[in-house]
Amino acid sequence: MSVTATLDSYLHNKSCDYDTVNHSPSTTACESALYSAVPMKQVIKAVLLHDHNHYMLAAIPAMNKVMLPQIEQITGCRTELASEAEIRRIFGDCEIGAVPAIGQAYGLDVIWDDSLTDDEDLYIEAGDHRNLIHLKREQFKSLMKNNPHGEISCSPDDLYDLTHY
Repeated sequence: MSVTATLDSYLHNKSCDYDTVNHSPSTTACESALYSAVPMKQVIKAVLLHDHNHYMLAAIPAMNKVMLPQIEQITGCRTELASEAEIRRIFGDCEIGAVPAIGQAYGLDVIWDDSLTDDEDLYIEAGDHRNLIHLKREQFKSLMKNNPHGEISCSPDDLYDLTHY
């Protein structure tokens, strides 16, 4: 595999030129960064969420954890993590654990972390465990222009009980 047909078609329809970075087989976005010699903060991890009515994708730096209360504040929806079965159903042409952060290609709303625009080069999973798609910051911002964003993730060390929100 490499780039999924769904994602490749979407990016081409958006006139988004990209290149791919091949790496040793990985099981997480953090491993993909490590095996590609790319800083983890530049690899975008996709987290599938749902609010019992619809699904949405959170795009965050690979090393971070999603903060659901902050997403709720921005979207007005109470969300929770989707199950592996739900991920498999929605991303049928992707390998589990290699979901691309461009959820629009799969008909999903996307919310993204503001820190993703700190760097010029960004990388997303291509749908398999051996390739990353390389995008420039302006390409990513253009793809995300109509999607909500904010501070929606943090380092695992900074994650604390956010149930008081």
